[in-house]
Amino acid sequence: MKILKIILAGLIIFLSFIQSVSAQEFVPPMPSDLEKTRISLMTVGLGEDLASRYGHTMLRVEDPSNQLDYLVNWGIFDFSDPMFIPKFFRGILIYQMGFSSTVATIRYYRNVEHRSVMEDELSLTPAQKQKLLEKIIWNAQPENYRYPYQYFRNNCATVPRDYLDLVTNGAIKKAFGGVEVPQTFRDYVRMNLANNPFVAWGLDVLFNSDNDHRLTKWQEMFYPLKLREYLATLPRFDDQGNPDTRQSLLINHRVVVDLPEPPGHAIDGYFLTWIIAGLPLFVVGFVMLYGRRRGDKELPSWCFRVFGLVSIWWGCTSGFFGLSHFSGWVFSSHTDLHRNLNMLLFWPVDPLVLILGVQMGILGRKWVFSGKLKPGFWKVLAKLHLAVIPVYGLVSLSGYFVQDTTRVLIYMAPLSLLYYGTMILLTRYAEKNTLQGDG
Repeated sequence: MKILKIILAGLIIFLSFIQSVSAQEFVPPMPSDLEKTRISLMTVGLGEDLASRYGHTMLRVEDPSNQLDYLVNWGIFDFSDPMFIPKFFRGILIYQMGFSSTVATIRYYRNVEHRSVMEDELSLTPAQKQKLLEKIIWNAQPENYRYPYQYFRNNCATVPRDYLDLVTNGAIKKAFGGVEVPQTFRDYVRMNLANNPFVAWGLDVLFNSDNDHRLTKWQEMFYPLKLREYLATLPRFDDQGNPDTRQSLLINHRVVVDLPEPPGHAIDGYFLTWIIAGLPLFVVGFVMLYGRRRGDKELPSWCFRVFGLVSIWWGCTSGFFGLSHFSGWVFSSHTDLHRNLNMLLFWPVDPLVLILGVQMGILGRKWVFSGKLKPGFWKVLAKLHLAVIPVYGLVSLSGYFVQDTTRVLIYMAPLSLLYYGTMILLTRYAEKNTLQGDG
């Protein structure tokens, strides 16, 4: 259960991957002197914990006419809302923009989160500054400061990207909207969450083909570091959106907080699943095959104990994925959880194997004949799974579906074969020898 809590927490944090600061009831005034007003792109680097693995984007506004220096942030959410998790699951993610002190926020990133911060002044005309600030002021109104958040398509980086595109008359989207890159959204999940192996593994299983299309540079600007990188290649634009090659869009670059990025890799989550479940199942399988060759009629009781403990893990993980795939498709607005090809591997009924886990792994029984779920039931369940796994492999390799199931096919499909194959062998022992009672 601890692993599932980590995966669920990671999914929630992933969907809100920026680190937000406190919102304030504040509507900024329009500066009286736009020539002296500076608006800068603030890019926060990656952190070590899950909430900071994608970086963050803010806009800084220095308004001498009103003696203001503040940051605009589109990454605030109310995790204290008792309905946050139900809303999250249903796909109702309402975030809000807010403001914070520049000095205090930079101090926070330096001393608390230990993350780098870069600042790049935006080379905008007075008219463009006014248009951008009018949008921010409109956005800060009580009826407008909340917005429907989407972790890839409407987040802390895409909102300022869209505002800058607006004030440059669509020049940014025109420059990057048709330029593809090799990366997909799934690639970013794997790369940026690699230091959290179970979270990266869990999200890789849960996400469907919506995350496997090659991105355009415009789409890739959901990632704060890419937003800054691509904007830095653009020239300044005049009020009609025409390029002015005499100056870059981003000027006066400076590193406000210079700290190294934390390590980005750990033991692979798929590899860990084999350590947790695959190796014990190999041991049980070897003992069964060796005992059969020797003509042993019974298995050591510890084999059932080991299989039971693996069943607890398998029931939690496979059951979690199966229930998430099914309920996410039926009840949630998260389209990334719909029509997932991995539903062929992980079924909503898989939590039933927790019964075996409790009876064998915790109570130490060899098999349970009491109740309705006798060994014959488990044999049918295992055979059905074993029949579908080759279908999953053929469909995955056919190329008909865009979904990238490579790692699930390489690691989880064989592990599923091993688990349910072991289950069938154990049911045969149970049926042949009528094993029952405590081991």
